[in-house]
Amino acid sequence: MKRINELKARMDEILDVFEEVKAEVEGNNDLSQERQDFVAALTVEFDEAQAEVEKFEKQQAEIAARIDLRKANESVSEPPQIAEPTQEEVVNVIPAKAKSQKSKHFASSEDAYTAGMYLNSLSGNRKAGEFLAAQSIGTDADGGFLVPDPLANTLINLLEEYGVARQRSRRIVMSAETWTVPKLTEHATIYYPAEAASITESDLAFSQITLTAKKLAALVKMSTEVQEDAVISLVDTVVQSIAYQMAVAEDQNLFNGVASAINANGINDDTDVADTNVASVAALALSDFTDCVASIGNPIVGARNEWYVNASLFHGPVRELLNAAGGNTLADLEGGQSPRLLGYPVNFVSVLPGASATTAGDLLAVFGDLSLGCYFGDRRSPNFKVLNELFAVNDQVGVVATERIDIQVANPEVLGKITITG
Repeated sequence: MKRINELKARMDEILDVFEEVKAEVEGNNDLSQERQDFVAALTVEFDEAQAEVEKFEKQQAEIAARIDLRKANESVSEPPQIAEPTQEEVVNVIPAKAKSQKSKHFASSEDAYTAGMYLNSLSGNRKAGEFLAAQSIGTDADGGFLVPDPLANTLINLLEEYGVARQRSRRIVMSAETWTVPKLTEHATIYYPAEAASITESDLAFSQITLTAKKLAALVKMSTEVQEDAVISLVDTVVQSIAYQMAVAEDQNLFNGVASAINANGINDDTDVADTNVASVAALALSDFTDCVASIGNPIVGARNEWYVNASLFHGPVRELLNAAGGNTLADLEGGQSPRLLGYPVNFVSVLPGASATTAGDLLAVFGDLSLGCYFGDRRSPNFKVLNELFAVNDQVGVVATERIDIQVANPEVLGKITITG
């Protein structure tokens, strides 16, 4: 309405000008060419504004007529009210064999069974479709059933559990395919002026980190004929497999980099991350780890600096270094040691090379606060699609899960790493 009111006000202004021009002509004053061009331009503007106002008023009239028609139809006969199924009715639809099973990953057997029947429905299973319809699961724009909340939530929860990149990086929800995040590069400067002296000003400087969403996909096969008592086991396996592989791929992009994927360089090939070099795994010394800690300079106040290494490296060569340093009591040897190194927590990352690493450039360890150093852009949570023809010869369908994310090392100066000398 604001736009229409502005147009009407402008039309009134143009009509006032036309009145002035009419008075000029009636006073036997000839209009200059410039004045004529001005009037012509106003005429075009008036016609365009009038057309837009008339179109809007016509649309409003049509909407009002449709509303009146609906009210008239509703007054003739009230549609029957469809009662929503109660929780008890939903549970009773689930076969007894399925209810007696326990899911490894879902909150309840009902949630797991619903998620499994959803996957079955994607392959055209009529019984699965009827089950979802009985539970009032909504449909999407293409007529298919919407992804049940338990399925989407469980997949996301497993990704959070398996993936270090998701757990530790700073998560940023992207509202567009490309999302720009400001980064403060120069802070305020502190001065000590004399009494009554002027204070020197300082400027804050910003740069930008651009996140660009890229697709990450996983494809698994499943049978088109799944018995009711196998649905929960199947969906546990499918969701666990997809979540694990997606988490591994996310960690690969963050730590090692993957060519033509989400992040080609990762922390390993980021030259701005302080690098402590060692000749080999066997040549590792505690001093290499202290050098890595010192390489990031004074830690930021509040930073949660932690180690990220492969479990085989920590429980092998690193443990040997700690044991050789002495000071262990019998209780330490019997009860084991918590995964800490030089006072900092240790996180195990399966995608990092372990104790058997021998290749030049292998990333052995990362130190720092990933929530300060790395951005994890989340454009779209995982969703599902079925490929009916890809594995038809084996009477199977492919279940595809995709997500759109980006991972960037935004503040490399807060991170350090240990690599084998290249």
